[in-house]
Amino acid sequence: MTQQQTIIFDGQKAAQKILEEIKSKVSSKDKKPGLAAILIGDDRPSHIYVKNKEKACQFCDITFHKYFLEENTPQKELLCCIEFLNKDPDIDAIIVQLPLPKQFDVEKVISSIDPKKDVDGFHPQTIKDIMAGKPGINSALVQAIREILKQTEQDLNGKKMILVSNCDIFYNTFVKELEDLMLDIEVIFSDNKKLEQKTKSAEILVSAVGKAKFITRSMVKKDAIVIDVGTSLVGKKFVGDVNFEEVKKIASFITPVPGGVGPMTVAMLLKNVYELSQNN
Repeated sequence: MTQQQTIIFDGQKAAQKILEEIKSKVSSKDKKPGLAAILIGDDRPSHIYVKNKEKACQFCDITFHKYFLEENTPQKELLCCIEFLNKDPDIDAIIVQLPLPKQFDVEKVISSIDPKKDVDGFHPQTIKDIMAGKPGINSALVQAIREILKQTEQDLNGKKMILVSNCDIFYNTFVKELEDLMLDIEVIFSDNKKLEQKTKSAEILVSAVGKAKFITRSMVKKDAIVIDVGTSLVGKKFVGDVNFEEVKKIASFITPVPGGVGPMTVAMLLKNVYELSQNN
């Protein structure tokens, strides 16, 4: 038997459909939604991510406000900026681009955002509401993963999913937000002593580590669905956590980097912006 051809997910194409739906909704409103993005320091990937969000906002006719702060900006100044945006009636959604420089207290910074403008879904109150099953904003990244899973067109019921992550913020609500898909989900850290044994058991493998080509072919189950969330800049090229050229030979479905999870996350972020604008 010849192996079934691996499906390589086209995140740009799928995201464009979502953005067109958002644009259509925005066009019917008198007041355009407003997104404020705070960018700190010179991290090149962060600058590219914010630029991608700005382009998507321009397409959807969402007003985009960018605030750039130097790497050595005191935390007090960042908190003052957030407080100003919390009170600005033209701003429906606020995002602080992560990661932050080391001198910042990430938890304190995120907690200072008005929960009604928390577009990322990272605020403690937002997380509390998600865990309680209350309606509201869910993580754009988790929504992107959900949509990608739907587009595999596979029966997901009971499938074993392993999420490899180093980010507390991301995985806190991951299981809760995907519970309706009836997956068997386990979250592990990248330094888990049984890492390869665990990943090899996954019918769906999601990696959000941020280490270039960290997931190799030997770590992946044959015919697995592989979703690559991690992004690293190697030279002048972005690569994912997954050794794409190796793993695509055995996966049934795989997301590339760039052009996979990233565009879908931006689209879901703008979906959240629109929803917040309807509530504010």
